[in-house]
Amino acid sequence: MTALAAGVLAAGAAAAPARAQVVIGTAGPTSNAEALFGTTWMNGMELAIRQANDAGGVGGQKLSLQRQDDQGDPKQGTLIAQRFCDDRAVLAVIADFNSGVTIPASDVYNRCGMPQVTNSSNPRITTFGYKNLFRPMANDFMQGGAPAEYALNTMHAKTAAVVHDKQAFGQGVAEVFRTDFTKGGGKVTSFSGVTATDVDFTALLTTIKGENPDLVYFGGTMPGAALFLKQMRELGIKAGFFGADPLFLKDFITNSGEGNAQGAIVSFQSPPYDSSEDLKQFADTYKKAFNADPGPYSAYGYLEAQIIIEAMKRAAKPLARSGIVTEIAKTDMDTLMGHIAFQPNGEVTHPILFLYQVKGDDFHLLK
Repeated sequence: MTALAAGVLAAGAAAAPARAQVVIGTAGPTSNAEALFGTTWMNGMELAIRQANDAGGVGGQKLSLQRQDDQGDPKQGTLIAQRFCDDRAVLAVIADFNSGVTIPASDVYNRCGMPQVTNSSNPRITTFGYKNLFRPMANDFMQGGAPAEYALNTMHAKTAAVVHDKQAFGQGVAEVFRTDFTKGGGKVTSFSGVTATDVDFTALLTTIKGENPDLVYFGGTMPGAALFLKQMRELGIKAGFFGADPLFLKDFITNSGEGNAQGAIVSFQSPPYDSSEDLKQFADTYKKAFNADPGPYSAYGYLEAQIIIEAMKRAAKPLARSGIVTEIAKTDMDTLMGHIAFQPNGEVTHPILFLYQVKGDDFHLLK
C-alpha cells in the first residue's frame, strides 16, 4: 500500500476475484426538493459510463451505475454507505450530493476503504484526513468568499444581513461570507439561523428591515430560499440578495414571486453549457441520451465518473478499492471543466466558481 493510501482500512484492499461487471455506486437526492439536482447529476455519471462501455469498459469488464436516493438525509446516507461498503461488487462511489450527508457517510466509506468522489462543498469534508476521499469542485470558502468580494468591490455594499438554514452547507457558506465581508471592511448587521422547514420568516425579516442592510446573504436550499425572498420583498425590503448553488434553479425564480428574484446573485461551480465547445458537445450528447437538457450538475456527475473510470483503467488488475484510491490521487487530466488534479487532502488543485444574476426568467453569467 502506498503512503497516500495508508490509514485506509484493509476492507476491499485484497485483490478481488474477476467480475463480469464493475459497479460504481452513487447516492444523492432524487425524490425531494433537490430531485432535479440529484437526478440530472446522476445522469451525467450514466453518460460517462455508457461511453466507457462503448469503448470496451475497463480491462474488458463492463461498468454499471447503482443509484440510491439518500433523500438529503444523513441517516439514509450512512445506511446506503454501509450497504455499498458491504457489497464487494461496488468498487467506488460518487457520494454524496449534500454536505450534511457526506460528513457522516464519509466516515463509513473511510472505514471500508471505499474510493469516494464527492459533490459536497463544506470545507470540513476534507479536514478529517481521509485518504480515500476526493472533491473535484470548489468548496464553501469560494462559495461564500466570491460573493463577499463582489458585493464589496463591485456593488460597493457597506452592510449585510446574513441568514443561514442551520444545515452544514448553508451555515458553512454563510460563515465564510460573514468572515470575508467583514475582513473586506463591510459590516454584518446580523447573523441569524432559521430552520430549513420554516415557512414564516416575518419576525426575522422585520428585524432585518429595521437594520436596513445594503444586501441580504442567504445560506440555504430550496424551497426555503424562494419563500424567504418572496416574504422579504413583500415586506418592502429592497436590499440586494445573494445565495449559493442550491438556488440555481428556475424554481427559485418562479417560486419567489413575480419579479422578486430580479437582480438576485447566485454562486455556482459550472460555467454555462454554451461557454466552450466541450460543454456544447456534452450538452448535445446529454440531450440525445436523455431527451432533456442537462441539469445544473450534470457536467460534474460526468466529470466525477470520468475520474473514477480513468483511475480504474490505470489501476492494477484485478481491480481493488485500495488500488483505485491510489490512482485517483494521481489524477492529472484535462476535462470539460478544465484541468483536474488533487492536493494531498483530496481538494482539487484549481477550483472554479462563477456568479450568475437573475435577469428575466433565467440566470446570466456575471463573472
